[in-house]
Amino acid sequence: MTDENVILTGFMGTGKTTVGRLLAGRLGRDFVDTDELIVARAGKPIAAIFHDEGEARFREWEAGVAEELAGRRGLVIATGGRLMLDPDNAAALGATGPVFCLAAAPETIMARVAGDDAKRPLLDVPDAARRVQGLLQQRAAAYARFRPVITDGRAPEQVAGDIAATLAGGLRDVLPVRHPGGGYDVVVGDGLLAEALTLAGVDGPVAVITDSEVGPRHVDRLQKPSFSEKLGFYSVLTMPAGEQHKTLDTVRDLYDGLLAAGLDRTGTIVALGGGVVGDVAGFVAATYLRGVAFVLCPTSLLAMVDASIGGKTGVDMPQGKNLVGAFQQPRAVLADVGTLATLPAAEFTSGLAEVAKHGLIADPLLWQRLMMEEWHFDPRELATDRLRRADLQSLLVRAIAVKRAVVEEDPYERGRRAVLNLGHTFGHAVEQVSGYTVRHGDAVAMGLAAAARLSARLEECSPSLPRLVEMVLARLGLPTHIPPTLDPAALFAAMGTDKKKQAGRLRFVLIHDIGDVFVRGDVAEGVVMEVLREWSLGREGGGTGGGGGRGG
Repeated sequence: MTDENVILTGFMGTGKTTVGRLLAGRLGRDFVDTDELIVARAGKPIAAIFHDEGEARFREWEAGVAEELAGRRGLVIATGGRLMLDPDNAAALGATGPVFCLAAAPETIMARVAGDDAKRPLLDVPDAARRVQGLLQQRAAAYARFRPVITDGRAPEQVAGDIAATLAGGLRDVLPVRHPGGGYDVVVGDGLLAEALTLAGVDGPVAVITDSEVGPRHVDRLQKPSFSEKLGFYSVLTMPAGEQHKTLDTVRDLYDGLLAAGLDRTGTIVALGGGVVGDVAGFVAATYLRGVAFVLCPTSLLAMVDASIGGKTGVDMPQGKNLVGAFQQPRAVLADVGTLATLPAAEFTSGLAEVAKHGLIADPLLWQRLMMEEWHFDPRELATDRLRRADLQSLLVRAIAVKRAVVEEDPYERGRRAVLNLGHTFGHAVEQVSGYTVRHGDAVAMGLAAAARLSARLEECSPSLPRLVEMVLARLGLPTHIPPTLDPAALFAAMGTDKKKQAGRLRFVLIHDIGDVFVRGDVAEGVVMEVLREWSLGREGGGTGGGGGRGG
């Protein structure tokens, strides 16, 4: 990274200049503060630029400085609080190196800026504290795209040291997950496959389970153990790709392959692939020789943010999805963002449905990011666009954090974890009735739209919420209505095999508001059928009629 810049952004008073100077000293680099550079070029303080020439002129100064610094390398750059919120500035500087967003609480910011000699034009108002609160709220989603660094209650030297350590560690995010038997780390970053076995602490024989599509792309990138007596052998087993092969027949074939390879209880199964591979390999690991260690290397967006977290494994039966399975916690989950560059565009887009689901469940800021940014793009851009990769990594971390919080609270799906099935009661029915020709993520997107419509029909949410949900899903390139070829009556019948039923009654995850969902088990069949018919035809949903008020 010696030729890359390091960019520090964030709100005023978060410590960018102080930390930046210290970081530059640690790294042996030159330091540039964009505000100081503008003052030197303009020959007057920033407050005077605002007063004499207006804010628009100051933003022009920022754009010029951003373009200039994008042509230099090996710098630590502290930016003005709004500079990196401009898309062109972010694209220019973000392409030159990693971006860190320094953050602090409003009270901390007010205390820090009160001691500044420089006048802050944006705080030249009667109620500066209220102004800070408002600006932080306005900018929260935009700042959230960058790697956060909290500076409250921490010495600048400590903050600079942490950033230096993150740079040395390869800009990886580590999210520890606790469960009743211990815990494991979810690691998100670039180039993880080449170090997968080391990062996961694997110290015995290895059997990789992959599929016929992922294997040819990535198995050669996966770290191989040295063929010592201690590590034993390295074997690769390949299953056919596709949900239709997530069956007990596939499991039996994999058992045969493991036995033929001689994998014993000291071995580790490494799942390399998307959600189907993870589910099948996890179930095999849970049941082969009554359980062997296993590591997940998810290669799809959907698997990274959802299927790989929480220890649920399973296979499908003709009667429904995931009807046979087990809980098997992994030793580690290694989400290599670089693998997403090889996904077909439709598969990448499909995975965004689970990201949207997590925003709806518990993270309004994540939902805002989906609303404000362009995520419908060709995944091949990730191979060359470092800013987009970093952007995506930050999105993955937020989405994973939502699922982590839920599964830690309820590791065996006896309570809160049921909310993770938002959209899935409808979505699984779509998959089953379509003969699994509809991608899982697409079916979940359809299910999210249906859940919003059902919530409005039951007067559990604002009548406008279904339109908002469908607008965001459509903007992501996801479907919001079921194909007209799928019969609503058949969909309702398929819901009857849903494993989340209790006492013979379907349970639906419904939405009060963005970030506020709940489970309800008293929804009348007639109301569900009305929504299914409406949803199939693409008619406008509404909150009129049907099934009782909020909290009923």
